[in-house]
Amino acid sequence: MLAPILISAVTIFAFAAAPAPSATPAPAAPAGPLREVTYKVSFSDRTYSGGEHYSGYSSQSNVVADSGTVTVDITGVIGDALAVDVTEIMNKTGTPAKYSGSVLPDGSVNFPPDSIKPVTRALLQYFGTQFVPADKIAPDATWDVNEERGGVSVKTNYKVTKVDGAVVTLAEKQTIKIATQNATVTTDGTVTLKPSLLVPMSGDLHQVISRLSVSGETRDDVSMRFDRSSDSRDVPAK
Repeated sequence: MLAPILISAVTIFAFAAAPAPSATPAPAAPAGPLREVTYKVSFSDRTYSGGEHYSGYSSQSNVVADSGTVTVDITGVIGDALAVDVTEIMNKTGTPAKYSGSVLPDGSVNFPPDSIKPVTRALLQYFGTQFVPADKIAPDATWDVNEERGGVSVKTNYKVTKVDGAVVTLAEKQTIKIATQNATVTTDGTVTLKPSLLVPMSGDLHQVISRLSVSGETRDDVSMRFDRSSDSRDVPAK
């Protein structure tokens, strides 16, 4: 702690005689987000369930599909982590749904459960500021990401299949095992992104979620697509 500063009578007088300095206005708060990126998105979720019952084996299926836009507003940067606001406008609902969360440097997406849609969660991971290792931007380069946390095992493989100028094409294969729910999630697909801009350009992903219980099996077959339509850091979008 700094020691108290003793001020002499002469110094006090000098300050009193000098004209008061004019106040410096505080810097204005930003008028909007640091960056805004909008995507056109679509998804289709086919749910199948089946199992043995007293009356015998029975099954049922259901399909939910929708399309719309997802706007990602980067509102702050803490270290290399991003504070993010998301606005989803799906055609079947029409009403904007807004959520706040964050994206960590490695691409981990932190939003409350049952908030953003799977297609939004899928595209947000590619906003991670350190998502693509700097030494992996080359054709046929691969890397693995393996995590074990709270009974959840995640194993992901990424492979660079093409480099076209600033645009990199990735093939993603991921398997998630959730012990507490006896569930397995597999994802595979292709994503293009601009590492220099730290955003994905487009993605075409297929995800299968299977759960086993005493009553049978539930399976979700999900197809997801996203395409960047505008970006405040890259105008016009390419």
